[in-house]
Amino acid sequence: MSCISDKLSRGITEFAISSFLVLASAANAADLKILSPHAIRPALNDLVPEFERLSGHRVIVSYATTSNLVKDIKAGKTADVAILPPEQIEQLQDDDKIIDDNLTPVAKLEIGLVIRKGATKPNLSTVHALKQTLLTAKSIASGDPKASASGEYFASLLERLRIADLVKPKIKLFPSGTAAVGAVANGEADIGVGMVSVANEGSTEVAGIFPAQAKKSKSYAVGVVTSSKETEAAKTLASFISSTNSRSNLKSKGFEAP
Repeated sequence: MSCISDKLSRGITEFAISSFLVLASAANAADLKILSPHAIRPALNDLVPEFERLSGHRVIVSYATTSNLVKDIKAGKTADVAILPPEQIEQLQDDDKIIDDNLTPVAKLEIGLVIRKGATKPNLSTVHALKQTLLTAKSIASGDPKASASGEYFASLLERLRIADLVKPKIKLFPSGTAAVGAVANGEADIGVGMVSVANEGSTEVAGIFPAQAKKSKSYAVGVVTSSKETEAAKTLASFISSTNSRSNLKSKGFEAP
C-alpha cells in the first residue's frame, strides 16, 4: 500500500512541478516552432493547444518526413524543438544542430497494415499469414523508402520475406507513410503500410501490426534546436511533450512508452 502511495505522491509532485514551470513562463510569451514527422501529428494536435493554454506561448508545427527534417536542420532551418528518432538527434548533436545533453525519449510507435474502415481485416497472426496477405492484395500503398521510415522498413521486410519481386509490381509509392494511409482512404490502394498513429483517423483503421518475427517499432525523442532564440521556452515545451502527463494522450493515439 505504501508503494502505491509513494507512486501517487511522486505523480502529484511531478504534475505540480511541471505545471508550475509551464505557468511560470506565461509572463514571457514566445513564438515557438516544432519540427515534427507526420506520425506525431495526431498527438500534437492535442498537446500543442494544451501547452499554449497553460504557458501563454504560441506554437507552430512544421511537418515533414524524417529525412527532410534532418536535411532542413542541417541546412540551418530556424526552429526551437525537433522530434526525431534518437539516433538522428544524436547525429545532429554531433553537428552542433541540437543542444548537447538535450535528448528526451517521447514514445515508441508500431508500424502496421492499414485498411479502409469496415473492410475485412487480413490475417496477420503469423509470418506465413502476412506473406499470403501481401501476395493476394491487389494494391499496396507505401511511403517511398528513400524518405519514409515505414516505407524503408516495408521494403526491407519484403526482401527478408523473399517476396519482393512478387509484391513490388503492386506497390504504389507516396512521399510519406501518412500519404500512403491517405491513398487507402481515397481508394487508391486496398491496403497500406504506415505508423499506427495516423491510421485510426478519418476513413481508415489499423488492420493489425506485424507478427513478432516481422514486428517493427519506431522510437522518437525530443531535443532543443541550437538555432532557437527562445531556448528556455523551448526547453519547457520539450519537457511538456515528453512528460508523464502527456503520455496518456500519446497512448490514446497508439504510442507506447519509450
